Amino acid sequence: MATLQTIRKRAGVLIAIVIGLALLAFILGDFIGKGNQGGPTDNDIAEVGGNAIPYQLFQYKLDVMTENYIRNAGGDATIDEATSDMIREQAWEELILEAIMQEQYEELGIAVHPDELFDMVQGTNIDPQIMQIPIFQNQQTGQFDRSLVIRFLQNLDQDPSGEARTSWMAFELSLMKARTATKYNNLIKKGLYITTPQAKLEAEESNFKVNFNIVAQKYNMISDSAIVISKEDIEKYYNEHKNEYEQEASRDIEYIYFDVLPSERDNNLSQEWINNIHEEYKTTEDDIQFVNLNADGGFDYKFYKEGELPVLLDSIMFAADTGFIYGPYFEFETYKTAKLVRIEDLPDSVHARHILIQPTETFLYEQAKELADSLFEIIENGGNFVQLAKLHSVDKSNSDNGGDLEWFKDANSPSLNPQVDKAMVQPFSDSCFFSNVGDIKLVETQFGIHIIEVLEKGEASKKIQVGIIDRRVEPSTETYQNIYSIASKFLAENNSIEKFKNSIDADPLLTKRVASNLKETDKNIPGIDSPRELVRWSYEAEKNDVSKVFELGNRFVIAVLTEVREKGIAPLEQVETEIEMFVKKDKKAEELINKFNQLITKYNSLEKIAQDLGEEIVEATDINFQAYSIPAYGVEPALIASAINTEPNKISTPIKGLNGVYILKVLSSNTVEEVDFATEQIKLINMLSSRVDYQVFEALKKSASIVDKRAKFF
Repeated sequence: MATLQTIRKRAGVLIAIVIGLALLAFILGDFIGKGNQGGPTDNDIAEVGGNAIPYQLFQYKLDVMTENYIRNAGGDATIDEATSDMIREQAWEELILEAIMQEQYEELGIAVHPDELFDMVQGTNIDPQIMQIPIFQNQQTGQFDRSLVIRFLQNLDQDPSGEARTSWMAFELSLMKARTATKYNNLIKKGLYITTPQAKLEAEESNFKVNFNIVAQKYNMISDSAIVISKEDIEKYYNEHKNEYEQEASRDIEYIYFDVLPSERDNNLSQEWINNIHEEYKTTEDDIQFVNLNADGGFDYKFYKEGELPVLLDSIMFAADTGFIYGPYFEFETYKTAKLVRIEDLPDSVHARHILIQPTETFLYEQAKELADSLFEIIENGGNFVQLAKLHSVDKSNSDNGGDLEWFKDANSPSLNPQVDKAMVQPFSDSCFFSNVGDIKLVETQFGIHIIEVLEKGEASKKIQVGIIDRRVEPSTETYQNIYSIASKFLAENNSIEKFKNSIDADPLLTKRVASNLKETDKNIPGIDSPRELVRWSYEAEKNDVSKVFELGNRFVIAVLTEVREKGIAPLEQVETEIEMFVKKDKKAEELINKFNQLITKYNSLEKIAQDLGEEIVEATDINFQAYSIPAYGVEPALIASAINTEPNKISTPIKGLNGVYILKVLSSNTVEEVDFATEQIKLINMLSSRVDYQVFEALKKSASIVDKRAKFF
């Protein structure tokens, strides 16, 4: 049973990471493999390849991943909005991965046989994940020990709760899942091959270098106004390049907001409140309780050294006596009054040791208290603290060291380095900092009952405890209603896109803001707190619709939907401006190519052509197919390709580039070194194989016709 206890404590986090996800795949696999046989419903969060995935499946996965995150963070972590979004995105990716890959595995008959699983766990080919678990490593050698795995498996059923076996089964399922994915990817990797001619060509191209001279004419030398294009030109370009205009669904909105700020009356009410509470604070007997009952921020238990408080408060309080009260004063949009509650000589840190006695379901509180009292009495009468800690303390992180906690800071002191600067919970900390060296204390915390001995204390200095009552000046309900009335009046008078824009242009106090390319699952819009409701509206509204008044944070927001883009090929009217730019560039290229062709016929000399155009000749050296850009001209792949393939000492035909039209003359070329084609072949195969794990799934995902319905729920 001791072995199982150790396993739970040392490997619990690792097993917990996979338990929920593995059980999810095991219990609810039918949803992924077969989808919702009744067809899509309003309760589906996604469709993958025509199969519906219910929201409950996603939520189960999300709950498990959230629990694992909290467990890995120590069990008391708080999850902010950013972390919650991150976990939700991870759950989504896992769900889509399983939905896509399960179909692939079934079609190809890829699975893990029970005999193979046995070999992975306790046979001759142990899975690396098993070998990395600390409890399966020999404490003397630090190496993996298969006998420890076997002993663990033999003891699984000694856990009456069944948790150990459930966790291990989930872990095995995760191993099978990883092995199945490896088999699938290896199947693809084995099918990849680079032929000897391919390797030879790649090596020759990467080692062949060329030096050449260039004469260029940039597109911007021709004014856009000098180029005439027709509607037919634009339509032709669009039809020839449609695939380049594939897009995801997105929306553009324009919006204004009305800030809800405290009124003068709100400020006066807060000031009146602090003045009244200040007088009561002068005479109260229980300062801590009074602050906790009245302050917005609660009582700050920290003892401050000189120089740690805000400058004004620091100089006043360290010159005062206990009971001195300062204020009311105004700071950071908040009215405050401060009282010197306590003065003590205290160290910055303490060195102590402890024995922790912890009640359990089978070892009740009364029994734990009786044992703690007994140990306390033994130690006070000269008993060996170190030996008793080794025998009785459940805090195994230090029991072997006699319960030594080393040096730690006061519980209320912020740590600059949490890995080094330890701190204890409040009752434990207080018992140490307010005791003398050598004192033995009996203290209860949320972890159990502690017998504490203070071993050393740092140098003491004057510290003070200050109780601050604060009242932030915030908008009242009346203020909210007034601002809402202003926003509602604006909406009533400007309920069309034309009126909306004209009113903003006419009023210097209103500022129009723009949010472009909003995706249906976006969670951020500049200047707006938690804008999901507004984003959701943009996907329900029609183009040019004006929204209702949204209350988002401390702002009332009104928006107009200015552009709607649906998933697929963008319609011509949405990309016409962009196409017009490309068509003009093409016509400029035609004009410049004609000019170059005439000059080549006339001179057949790069120097004379440059002189005629008033352009300089630019030299490019050591250019090969792996080059990304040309000096002075930037990224020009067509220019590089032409240079590699042009015969020496001949003027090339005009080259249409990204930034202009070019002609060149190759001066020299050379192969810089001999290449081992077999080595090059292996290198190229390895490069291909290294991309399989990521790119195969991305390719499958792109072809899986995924319908993302998360926006309905989040």
